Amino acid sequence: MSVYVSLVARALAATALLWLLAAPTPATADSCAYASIGPGGSGAWASAGPGVCRTPTPKPPPPSTPAPKPPTPAPEPPPPAPAPEPEPEPPVREDPPPPAPEPPAATPPAPRPPADEPPPPAAPTPPPARPAPPRATPVALPAYRRAVRPRPERGTSLVSMTLVIIAPAVLASAILRPRSSR
Repeated sequence: MSVYVSLVARALAATALLWLLAAPTPATADSCAYASIGPGGSGAWASAGPGVCRTPTPKPPPPSTPAPKPPTPAPEPPPPAPAPEPEPEPPVREDPPPPAPEPPAATPPAPRPPADEPPPPAAPTPPPARPAPPRATPVALPAYRRAVRPRPERGTSLVSMTLVIIAPAVLASAILRPRSSR
């Protein structure tokens, strides 16, 4: 398939576009609903029912009466008299700490065992439950090589071709579907 579309395909595409633009609106509403909020969010109303939709104008809000002036604040009461200062507490007398107890008399050191006796044998250490894992050794990584893939062929891609075929079919099914006969 070539890059340029044939003259017949162009004519069909132009005809389909004109048909879509010139077709009357397919359906009208048989009921209407409308909602509105007053200026500054002051009021709200809604309307719904059968018939043609007309945009109603909301009733203007009633004129607001001027807000009454706030009453004048009462004079501040005089500050309370300062509280009398409490009497200072008498100082607490501390007793001197008791004297430290005298250290016990030094005991003479235990006599050393004779040198000709060998020391008792040490208990054998149990083998570890699991052997240690081997140490990781560094490994040289191979140099980065770009993946080799074949060059795409010139022409229309599969995605574009799929859209060219499916888009008109979807539009035609939407336009030609049966309507309810009310």
